[in-house]
Amino acid sequence: MATSSNPAEAISACVVCRNEEDKLGPCLDSLSWADEVVVLDLESDDGSAELARAAGAGVVSHPPVPIVEAVRNTVADSAAGPWILAVDPDERVSPGLAAELRRLAGRSDVDAVVVPRMNFDFGYAPSSPLQRYEPQLRMYRRAAVRWPEFPNALPDVAEHRTARVPPRDELTLIHDRNRNIPEAIDRVRRYAPVQARAMIEAGEVFTARRMLTTLAEKLYRHLVLSRALRDGMPGLLRAGLLIAFHLYVWAAFWQQSGAKRTPRDDRLLRRLDLALSPLRLLRRFLGLARR
Repeated sequence: MATSSNPAEAISACVVCRNEEDKLGPCLDSLSWADEVVVLDLESDDGSAELARAAGAGVVSHPPVPIVEAVRNTVADSAAGPWILAVDPDERVSPGLAAELRRLAGRSDVDAVVVPRMNFDFGYAPSSPLQRYEPQLRMYRRAAVRWPEFPNALPDVAEHRTARVPPRDELTLIHDRNRNIPEAIDRVRRYAPVQARAMIEAGEVFTARRMLTTLAEKLYRHLVLSRALRDGMPGLLRAGLLIAFHLYVWAAFWQQSGAKRTPRDDRLLRRLDLALSPLRLLRRFLGLARR
């Protein structure tokens, strides 16, 4: 591990891992510049902890949890540096980003750093800047920031205390998000129920209108606005998986809310069914025209 000449600028890279030996090596290699690397191992049985120790990382054992947000603060509290860099085992810090983070750690007017994350799905990165440079708050001053336990949530830091790394390929956090379909399904299986439970605990109430509005917004963003079809099949599957994830979240939200069928939801869905009637008539017309 590298060592900062100024202890106040030291960066501790923190990784939470469970049975990800096949991904952890490249991740740790990309963190060799950090002052310290701490791996919170969730009782892996595939050699992840041994690999981390061999790479020079400090390893802390912890019982398994379904989502990483639940233990972000735990691993940070096990680190020594004033700056915490949160990295997942399927992510790699590019050399350009490492140099930029080292520079930003020297700024006294910054408490958090938002980095551009490039998500690879099935080995392909998106071409649209909306998805190619996904902003992620990943480095923060430990004394000023705590990580929220809400799934997929990020710390709330004042904008004037936040630095943003420019969205450029050489400054990205590289994320091998979905290497295959089983990984994509496992991600949905772990996160969707927990996110639904968090929504309920936050006082949110399920309605079909809110679900349909959310799904329409996600479809527009991930398929239309991001022009996913320009990226061929990887783009189409990426958009489909992102939209499907939110469908599963809302399905779990409905089920955990009691799986109730309400008159209000029924009325909305019947009106939607009537609005789709022209499409059924068009299909019938086209079928007759082909005869």
